Parts: sequence; C-alpha cells; structure tokens
Amino acid sequence: MSTKSAEPLILIDPATGTSLSRLQTWLAIAVMLSGTTFVALVVTAVAPIMHRIAEHFGQGTDGKTVAYGVAIMPSIGIMIGGPITGWVIERVGSRNLLLLVLALFGLTGSAGLYLDDIQLLIVTRFILGISAAGIVTGTLIMIGEYFAPEMRIRILGYQGAVGAIAALAIILGSGVLADAAGWRAPFALYLIAFIVFSATLVAVPRRPAGGPAQRAATSGGWSAFAGLWIPLAITVALFVGSFMPTLQVSFLLKDLGVLSSSVQSLVLGASAIMVSLGSAMYGPLRLRVSDRWVLRLCSLSIGAGIVVSGLAHEAIQVAVGCAISGIGTGLLNPQVNNMLLSRVGAEARGRSVGLGYTARYAGDFLNPVIVAPLTLAVGLHGAFIILGGAFVVAAILDAALRRLTPASA
Repeated sequence: MSTKSAEPLILIDPATGTSLSRLQTWLAIAVMLSGTTFVALVVTAVAPIMHRIAEHFGQGTDGKTVAYGVAIMPSIGIMIGGPITGWVIERVGSRNLLLLVLALFGLTGSAGLYLDDIQLLIVTRFILGISAAGIVTGTLIMIGEYFAPEMRIRILGYQGAVGAIAALAIILGSGVLADAAGWRAPFALYLIAFIVFSATLVAVPRRPAGGPAQRAATSGGWSAFAGLWIPLAITVALFVGSFMPTLQVSFLLKDLGVLSSSVQSLVLGASAIMVSLGSAMYGPLRLRVSDRWVLRLCSLSIGAGIVVSGLAHEAIQVAVGCAISGIGTGLLNPQVNNMLLSRVGAEARGRSVGLGYTARYAGDFLNPVIVAPLTLAVGLHGAFIILGGAFVVAAILDAALRRLTPASA
C-alpha cells in the first residue's frame, strides 16, 4: 500500500514501512512530478531560438545543421542513457542516481551561457540527455514504488500535465529571455535542476543497500521485455510526429516570415497548453478505454495537428495545429509510461522505463532524418501534410482493421 487512506495524504516509504512527514511527502511528490519538466527543458528551452543558433554558428544549411545538432544531441543522450540509467537505478536506487544526474543536468544544461566552442557545446548537450534520462527514469520508478496501480495512472497524468505547464513556461520564458538578453539567456533555465536536487536531498529517504528489488535486479535478464517491443516500436513512430512542433515549427514560421522569438514562443505555447490538458485528461480517460484506443486517439490528434500546421498561411493557424497535436502528445506521454510500468515486474521497471525514453528520443532523432528528404522533395509545408496524413490514416486503418497494433497495446 502506497499511501494512507486517511487525510492528509502521507506517503509511506516502501522500503521501511515508515511514514514520511507532511513536508517530506509534498516535497517528494513535487520531485516525482518534476521528472517530465526536465525532459521538456531539453528541447523546449532552445525551440524558440533554433534559427538564432543557426545564425550564430553558421550561415545557410551549415548553421541549420548546427542548430539541429544542439537540439538533437540530447535526444541521442537520452536514447543511450535511458536503459543504462534504468539498469543503474535497479542496483543503486533511484535517490542516489537522481542526485547525481540532477547535478549533471544543471551543470551541462547551463553550459550554453558561456561556451562558444560548438564541439564542446554538443558534448555538453549529449551529457545533458543522459542526465535527463536518469532524472525522468528515477522519478517514474519512485511513482511506481510509492503508488498503487489505480492512483499511479492518475499521478502519471498529473506528471505529464506538470511537465506540459512547465514546457509552456519554458517556451514563453525562453523567447522573452532571448529577445531581451540574447540567444544564450535561455540556457540559464537549466539551473532549476539544483532546486529539485535540494528537494530530493531533503525529502526522499535513503534506501538500504541490497534491498529485494536490487537483489532481484542483479539476477534479472532481458527476457522480461519480450512483450514490450511492439509498444516500443509504436512509441518511436508516434514520437516522430510528436516532436514536429519543437523541431520543425520554428523553421515553418520562419518560412511564413515570423522571426520574433517571442511570437514563436506563443505559437509553441499553444502546443504546451494542450499537452497539459491532454495529460490531465489521461487518468479519467484511461480508466474507461483500452490502451489501444488511447494510442489511436494519440495518432489521430498528432497527425491532424501536423496537417493543419502544414496548410497554414499565418502564425495563428500554425498555433491551432500545434494545439491539436498537443492533445495527442499529452495523452501519449503518460500512456507510454503506464504501459511500461505495468507490463514488467518491479525488478525490471528501471530498464523498462529507460527503454521507453530510448524509444521516444529515437523518434526525436528520426524526425529530421524523415522530414529533411520530404522537404527537399515537396517543401516544408508539404512534408508536414504528408507526415501528418500518415498518422491520421494509420489511426483510421487501425480502428477499421484492428491490425496495426496488437490487442494488448
């Protein structure tokens, strides 16, 4: 049992059975809910300044490639770091690793404030991605440890909503900071990691070494993940579309003549608002429909939003498209986390969640790989329409034929 039924809410340390104080309880919950905020920070802090990074480090295609590198290198770090940090968490506990990766996140994320060597900046962005993987994996494992399944579904939705609200604040703040103090200023946002570091240090109890889950993990193999490969493949595909606003909308708006970072932030903020709404809707919705139907709704919403953005001629129309896609992304994040936490035993959750973030950011990595040749062939607007249409068609076909995803997904 994860919490006492009496009010006020008090968490119980699952390792020792002792109750946390009220202050520890709420600080610990805040730490757990913060995980997706750091993932949001990885991309959204630089989303409104992508074109400025391109202008600073080079002209034309070369500058654009550098900007993509700054945005995508953390994704590679998350892809690689997801299963690694999950494996480590199963052995040393979430608290110990969380403290380390929070410190690394703050240090490497803020490096853009002063580094002017693009190679060093790219290296710090890679380490940032590994750190983000450790943070979100650690907080998700804590949710799995402290909350029973029904409450866990709701908490995962709340975590997604908090991350989306934070993403909105980050996007708006990033644009304002960039316009007021230059393109480097948004990198200061990564320093919030040290606030969560302090809360973790105070609120999350130390765990005794060699607990049951850790002993089980040392002997556990990868056979427990055999049933996850199809859900993970679906996750990769859906996140190719989910990352369209953060990776491609800045360039779409530039094509429309919208160059202000503040205006671009407002457009991207429409996505963040609806991601928050979608995440908040997830708990009640998932208790009424299957995993399969949630995934269909995600594909339909993400695809429709991308098509609307591709057809846009004004910034407000792009914002509407981002908002529609945001609903699907808001549902998708907690849906993936819940599938991965519920389909393996406690001893394998670290690696399962880590693989989930590898899958997400494989989608992030593949996004420009897919969009770039489409853009060369039909233009950026056409690439939006083709990619978004593929997600809409996939959702409709799956609903009609029940073949695209397995019945259990």
